[in-house]
Amino acid sequence: MLSRIDRFWSDSLLVFIALRHRARHVLVWLGVFFVLWAPLAVLVYGAWEASGITLQPGQIADRTIKAPYTATFESRLLTQQARQEAYDDARNIVLVRDPAVEAAQLEALNRLLTQLDAIRAQRGTDLAAATQQAQSALEGLGAEDAQLLVSLSDASWGRIEGEARRLLASVLSGEVRSDNVAQIKEQLPDRVSIELNPVERRLVVVLVRSFIRPNVRVDEQATRAAREAAAAAVSPVMVTVQAGQVIVRDGDPVTPEALEKLEYFGLLSPRQSWPEFLGLLGVLALWAGGFALALYRSVQHTRQPRQLFLIVGLVLLTLAAGRLLVTIPEFRYSFPVAGTVMLFAVLLDLRTALLASWFLALALGILDGFSLLTTLVAGFGSLAGAVVVWRAERTVTFLWAGIAVAAATAATALAALLALGRQVVDWNLAGNVLLQSGINGVLSASLCFLSFSLLGRLLGIATHLQLLELAHPTQPLLSRLAREAPGTYHHSLVVGNLAEAAAEVVGADPLLTRVGVLYHDIGKVLHPELYVENQANRINIHDSLDPLTSARLIEEHVTEGVKLAKRARLPKPIVDIIQQHHGTTLIKYFYAKAKEAGLAVDEQAFRYPGPRPQSKEAAVVMLADSVEAAVRAAAQSGKLYEPGDPHSVSKRLAEIVDRVIRERLEDGQLDDADLTFRQITEIRRVFLTMLEGVYHPRVEYPEVRREPVVTVVDERAAAEA
Repeated sequence: MLSRIDRFWSDSLLVFIALRHRARHVLVWLGVFFVLWAPLAVLVYGAWEASGITLQPGQIADRTIKAPYTATFESRLLTQQARQEAYDDARNIVLVRDPAVEAAQLEALNRLLTQLDAIRAQRGTDLAAATQQAQSALEGLGAEDAQLLVSLSDASWGRIEGEARRLLASVLSGEVRSDNVAQIKEQLPDRVSIELNPVERRLVVVLVRSFIRPNVRVDEQATRAAREAAAAAVSPVMVTVQAGQVIVRDGDPVTPEALEKLEYFGLLSPRQSWPEFLGLLGVLALWAGGFALALYRSVQHTRQPRQLFLIVGLVLLTLAAGRLLVTIPEFRYSFPVAGTVMLFAVLLDLRTALLASWFLALALGILDGFSLLTTLVAGFGSLAGAVVVWRAERTVTFLWAGIAVAAATAATALAALLALGRQVVDWNLAGNVLLQSGINGVLSASLCFLSFSLLGRLLGIATHLQLLELAHPTQPLLSRLAREAPGTYHHSLVVGNLAEAAAEVVGADPLLTRVGVLYHDIGKVLHPELYVENQANRINIHDSLDPLTSARLIEEHVTEGVKLAKRARLPKPIVDIIQQHHGTTLIKYFYAKAKEAGLAVDEQAFRYPGPRPQSKEAAVVMLADSVEAAVRAAAQSGKLYEPGDPHSVSKRLAEIVDRVIRERLEDGQLDDADLTFRQITEIRRVFLTMLEGVYHPRVEYPEVRREPVVTVVDERAAAEA
């Protein structure tokens, strides 16, 4: 019953620990997500607010806007204007002649003349009354003209009647439109016969003027068809705008034509609606969540807070600068986003760099109005730089990385412009793209080269160039180790070979592992005589010390090594390997010696201070160090070889390697190192392969007896001498 209760509480405790561990992971992910998303939301909100300012026709521009590239397009505004002009052309009006107008007006003129004849017949009795009647018969007839008409002689009146009928018939036989009636009336004096005297001619005009009416009308249906045909016949008006050409100048009124060009190039940014803004925030939230999750799940370095700070800080700084510069055509292809990605490749690893390259490119494209062109250019350019500069071992690699960034950026930009059909790629545009791409390569390589060392030191990251420098034998600590503790130095070289090979198969950093091994026992230079590999044929000092004192002296090489490393300003990963390469393992030799002596033994007093290995590199160093020491001890004591059994070495090596690995697993030393059982199996295989190559049985060569050498002296030569 008690065992069930104990098992229940034990299982409950394990579940609680697992849930707490998972909750901590979720909180870390949420923290990274919020730190990424919140600044981006602020950037987007600022851009959204700024986009509320739009240009209107007639508004005075507050900035100068230039065309980002050369383009030829149809101007809908100019085309519409040209078609409207063709539509309104008077030549498109279709007129239809009305013959009834001429007959009606001639008949009306005849009625007037007949009436005037009757009035003239009464002029002898009462001239004034006849004049008044004449004025009443013809509207607009003046008193003087009326009196003349009444008082004229019959001969003169006859000539006026005949000329009036002729003139009206002549005028109405032609085309009289509503828009030229006034003009025809003004030209009447010129059309009157010159055979009449001036008075008669003037009276003819007075009589005829009132009877001139339009004798044609507009055929609305035919006119509309003609106008539409004329408008349709107008070809689209094409407009060509050169790259860099000013569309709107600061201080000038904005014209409709300029607005059309700005709209074509996408330079107008009308204010978005709130749903669109919230949708954009949602897209950025998906981006930040995916990026945070990918970092947390796929990148081994993200568990170190300072490295997370580096990634998030550089990403946000890059996006803030990109939001200001990428949208400007003069900086679109020269913005050095590749510099950030190359820093990730140099300081962290290629996987982090590749991950950051496309997430940065995607974010820049979103901030640039969902520009696929910006995403492609930033993504492929930074990808090329990261691949070339990854694990750079010479400074010239940064030069090649800059060239790769420039080439990839130019090729992607030109190909994308052609594929997206944005414009015709001419020599001017190609030259501009190549120039900006070259600037991008120079800036990216320069920023990465000038900052990686400083950032590496501030954040405790060891770069490959720095590790190669530290691995050189002339380094002060290594030179001192080789001189003062040669046995330890040789041991470090052998362990370095084992650890480097094992690191490769488990995905750890081989160079960091090897350099860490070179410095892992650096603390032994203070008292090299305390360690058996440096004692040679000298007396073992531990024979005169009690086991606890000996254990504490042995333990000090870890703490003293950490002090020496920090004093020499070694990178933090190297210091961590020095501090963790023994973990909290038991110093078994002196612990067993104390127990044999019957002393009161506290196991914790005989353990290294730790901590246990926190990385794959430190765990590999621990296993390689322990295995090499155990195998070397067995070889020196003659326990590796059994006479007559050629396979004894392989069997004995497998037993030693298995025992060392099993002891470290059972002691919990590898619990924090993120190693899987499959990777531990691979480490075992590599250790056995390399150790069998070192400790393979050798053939005993027989001693060869040499015959005495008889020297024949030439007597003649001797005599001459």
